[in-house]
Amino acid sequence: MSPISRRTLLAASAATLAIPPAAAQTALINPYDAAALRARKGVKGPANAQCPAMPPPARDLVVPDFYSDPPVYSRIDHDRLEQRNALVKPIEAVTRGVTLSADRWARHNPVDGRYAACAAAALDAMAQADSTLGQSNTQGGFERKWMFCALALAHLKLATAPEYDAATQARVRDWFARYLPHLREAYSKPPGRGPAPSIQLNNHATWAGICAMALALAIGDEASWRWGLSRIKLTLDQVDADGFLPLEVLRGVKALHYHSFTLGPLALAAFLARPNGIDLAGPADGPLHRLAKRTFDGYADPSPFEARTGGKVQTPFSKFYDMAWVEIYAGEFDKPEFLTALGDRRPQGQTWLGGDLTLWHAKDR
Repeated sequence: MSPISRRTLLAASAATLAIPPAAAQTALINPYDAAALRARKGVKGPANAQCPAMPPPARDLVVPDFYSDPPVYSRIDHDRLEQRNALVKPIEAVTRGVTLSADRWARHNPVDGRYAACAAAALDAMAQADSTLGQSNTQGGFERKWMFCALALAHLKLATAPEYDAATQARVRDWFARYLPHLREAYSKPPGRGPAPSIQLNNHATWAGICAMALALAIGDEASWRWGLSRIKLTLDQVDADGFLPLEVLRGVKALHYHSFTLGPLALAAFLARPNGIDLAGPADGPLHRLAKRTFDGYADPSPFEARTGGKVQTPFSKFYDMAWVEIYAGEFDKPEFLTALGDRRPQGQTWLGGDLTLWHAKDR
């Protein structure tokens, strides 16, 4: 693997696809329609619904990095990973609980407002505590970004729930708005500086983009929406003619994994953008589809990835491998053949991308 120079990084950041002028519309469109989903896929829920246990909100988020081999970041230090897991456990519990409750409220027919009330109470508690907006570090910033993405998506699903009243929603939106400057500042710096020199261009920038888009939809912020789109388009611009992401190729043994991990926010961004008049998927030979095909093909035959990395790559050998993008991509872009990669891993869920992805995106279930 040859290193990518700072000059190359800067050139990539300057080569983003042009974003069309702001649409002449009064509001961004929320693509999550819980009533329509319930009419198509609704099932009767249990009579004894209970709120998931929610720990108290955490204000600070200082978390150790768990990779031991910078700048490649492919070898895990398991002791540090255990420390990381313990520190983020409270926010992960809240994020999973809110997401699960939002999905249950949208799925169950007749509707059961207890689920919406559970999620609303947890979101309100976090908003009033200014959760995670205290001290943070690089890894803590990553964890916070994923958390806010998930919670913004849950907020969008719950927007029409009577139990999620206007005053509560206003407090939650204010909390979202207080976080957005932190996100934009972290991912607007020139690449090649700081402890993680390529996060302004690699999968972290992609996740920053989808996080900003989800938050912008939640609070109606056109400027943050367009900034989020710019991060997504920055990623798409980096997809080469063969469907690879050069910065994720540099992850060596984890190259295929990080192509998958990047495709999740890309596919979801295309889903969010489409009703707002922006086609991120593009033509059949466009960057999103090239990347999707290269990654999908890599599951069966990783040799092209190994030729690029110069060594073995990790393949989806366990149910913990992140393949969430497949459910979104196959359902939203009429690619049912991609579902073969999931096998028996359905329903497919990923909290940071909105929870039950089969529920919201699958057309065959």
